[in-house]
Amino acid sequence: MPFLLIAYPFLEFWSLLELSAQAGALATVGYILLMITLGYWLLQLAGRSALLTAGRFPSAAAIRGQLFAGEISVAFGAVLLMIPGLISDFLALYVFLRAAVKAVFGGVSSRTSSGSAAPERDIPDRTPDSPTDRGPITLEGDYSRVEDD
Repeated sequence: MPFLLIAYPFLEFWSLLELSAQAGALATVGYILLMITLGYWLLQLAGRSALLTAGRFPSAAAIRGQLFAGEISVAFGAVLLMIPGLISDFLALYVFLRAAVKAVFGGVSSRTSSGSAAPERDIPDRTPDSPTDRGPITLEGDYSRVEDD
């Protein structure tokens, strides 16, 4: 694995050299600028919502499970697009396709059945033994500390 981390920048540079040899220097520079612009635009589009989504997870392990879902995958793919080279662009394409397949085939049913999209309003009626129990409930709101007089 450390060998791949050392070899990665050289492989990216080699892929750009091969592209330049096949398509020409001007086409390669245009390709790099196009990918950086596209990645920047996608990051602007999905960046804020990805940060808000990532902020809802309590740990890095929870984010790792949702890396290829929704806005986080778009932001991750956008960063990969902004790295010059063909390998990172193919990795970004893989991330985008995996997120699209998950959204088309698995996203609709899992969002409606998990119940995390909308907060529960029937909290007093639920019992721990009920089959619809989905685990602990987090109540969000504003609070202020009141000192005892």
